[in-house]
Formats: sequence, structure tokens, C-alpha cells
Amino acid sequence: MIAASGATVSAPSATDPTEPDLSSCVGLLPKPGCGTEPVAPGDRGGAMQIATFALMLAALVVIGVRIARAVASRDRRA
Repeated sequence: MIAASGATVSAPSATDPTEPDLSSCVGLLPKPGCGTEPVAPGDRGGAMQIATFALMLAALVVIGVRIARAVASRDRRA
């Protein structure tokens, strides 16, 4: 590559050996090890996402318990 001043500049060709090959990361679903670590709580895999999952799981447990108690109560009356 030749710069405007006439000096020859080479493009960096060395890659960081700790980085995964980016061509293997391209696809429909993200592959393990190809993303970035969460930095902010709202990032994928961050604290807010984990807290949201825990809250949804707790809500499902509460709903399941309520349904089970309602069915048991109905069966006792019948």
C-alpha cells in the first residue's frame, strides 16, 4: 500500500493469537467464545439479564404453586 506522501505503508497482517478466528464466529446463532464479556449490567449476560431470568423463574414457580393449590382445593370439595 502506498500513502499519498509516497512512503510505503503495510497493512497490519498479524492477528492477536488470543482472539478467535472471526470467520468461524459468523452465523445465525452466536457461538461460544465469539462475543464480548458483559461490561454494563444491561449487557447480554450481565447482572440485569440474570436478575430478569431469576424473576421470571420465580414468577413461574408462584404461578405453578397457585395452580396446584387451586386444583387441590377443587378436588377436596368434589
